[in-house]
Amino acid sequence: MSFSKRDSLHANSALVVTVNPDDPILDSYRSKHGCLAGLQFQRDMEARAFELGGGDMRAPVQRLTDYVNRKVSSTVPSSSYRLGVKSAACHDIYPQPIYKALSNAITNHFDKQMPGFLCDEALLHGVEVSTTSYPGFLYYTYVISSNIFSFILKTRTSSPVRVKRDANTLQAIGVDNLFPCGEGAGFAGGIVSAAVDGLTVANSIKSKFASNTQPGDTTTLLFNNDSKASKVGFDY
Repeated sequence: MSFSKRDSLHANSALVVTVNPDDPILDSYRSKHGCLAGLQFQRDMEARAFELGGGDMRAPVQRLTDYVNRKVSSTVPSSSYRLGVKSAACHDIYPQPIYKALSNAITNHFDKQMPGFLCDEALLHGVEVSTTSYPGFLYYTYVISSNIFSFILKTRTSSPVRVKRDANTLQAIGVDNLFPCGEGAGFAGGIVSAAVDGLTVANSIKSKFASNTQPGDTTTLLFNNDSKASKVGFDY
């Protein structure tokens, strides 16, 4: 993966399997943890991976070909993970519906469209903590020069708890003038979707305050289409 200088041989991308709030996978979690079911689900997956890695910060890894065949790898290629790796049954980290979705995508879609995607050199890592609700997904990096692929199982793309908002005003339910937005509030799962949600919420904020401001208010300067301030972030 790329470090601070962005000059390594690794690049990254992801395959996403969404687990909706009402997914049967979360039934036992909902009964015990209520609205925090997704958070506890995430913690359990991370704890499972920590144990498979030996409990000493090494990452559990598995060749991608062994992952789809549910087989622990006897040997593994080099990894960019600096704290070390340990061969383990990464196919047992997530519940079977998530494993089957990933395995099906890898073997029946990606490898058919991009022959060589599924290969012995591809190395799966699990799991990386990431920051639209409740997803489990496969995240991978690859080394271009040696055709070595590194994949990482991530536990979420954004917040595992969603702050509810009104569908029309986009304000938090029960709290006026609070506009939950983006990944942290559970309404996006990446840079692009967060940006789109930000634009949507910005329009809602503009519509509300532009129609209720009085001369002299600070919001008047911010949302007045004739002001220079209106040219920064509010005219699309």
